[in-house]
Amino acid sequence: MAENKETKGFIQVYKSTNTVPCEPWFAPADAEIAYPFVKDAPDSKLKSPKYDWNNYRWYETDGAVQGQQLAEIAKQVNQLNDDVANGKLSNEALNQQLGTLVGLVSQGAIAQQTLSDIADGTTKSDGGAK
Repeated sequence: MAENKETKGFIQVYKSTNTVPCEPWFAPADAEIAYPFVKDAPDSKLKSPKYDWNNYRWYETDGAVQGQQLAEIAKQVNQLNDDVANGKLSNEALNQQLGTLVGLVSQGAIAQQTLSDIADGTTKSDGGAK
């Protein structure tokens, strides 16, 4: 009978702090996993992942990648504006789509701000408890 990863004695976890954004570690399978370690692996698409301890998710910290994402968002906003000007899209639909884009940008900004607060000691972490 094949053993799963957690019955072999150790599991892979990831350490994520302001000084160590993402570093793989191994922990005993029966250990309680808490800050600064997390079981969830970062998405392989992230170039420089860091864990957001307030929202329990990995996000991108690489400036070049973030710049590309912002350029893509700006392109989408321009396309939406063109669609409204040409009558292809109503103002209400534009506002809804812009709200979605603003929400995506805000999530990244909030994640960076809260992690800065944690580093400064102004925000307390619950250790990743869900």
